[in-house]
Amino acid sequence: MRVAYYKLAILPDELKVANKIRSKARLDCISFTDQTEDGYNGLTNFVNHKGQLFFYKTPCKDFVQADKKRLAEWSLTNNGLNLSSIYIDDLDYPEIGYGYPNANRLLSNGSKNPLFEFRNDGYLFLMNKDYSVIELLIIPDGRNLISSYYQKLIDGGFDNEIRKLREQSIEFYQYGGLLL
Repeated sequence: MRVAYYKLAILPDELKVANKIRSKARLDCISFTDQTEDGYNGLTNFVNHKGQLFFYKTPCKDFVQADKKRLAEWSLTNNGLNLSSIYIDDLDYPEIGYGYPNANRLLSNGSKNPLFEFRNDGYLFLMNKDYSVIELLIIPDGRNLISSYYQKLIDGGFDNEIRKLREQSIEFYQYGGLLL
């Protein structure tokens, strides 16, 4: 399976200060591996002028309008865009979730949604208990099969692939003093 892997983490306070980061809810990309055919560029709109890729852990109830039965607790946002809600269907595995791009053709302000081009991608999430570390697996064109991928992840079917992705990952941005 060709995937893109991103490891997001809340940076230690000393690195936040050194990099002028004030938010307590910000998750910065500290490493990544891209095994997609042409290089995955669906996260380009979340990279700032310094070259940092980051998201904010945002409660979905603050901005998502959906049926309560379909409302996730958390979402990853930045630059006025919702990358994805993080859905957890199996409560026995609260550290594993799935999602897909918030890919309406237009944003609420009427402008074109840059994620629309990636609307068929699927996301798998591995999180720690407090969501201070989130590993994001992006499966290009995987949206229609994301439930199957989610179940396979829960069943351990991707353990070897994830181990390899972690081993192959490289630093996304040099924050200075950060250990992967």
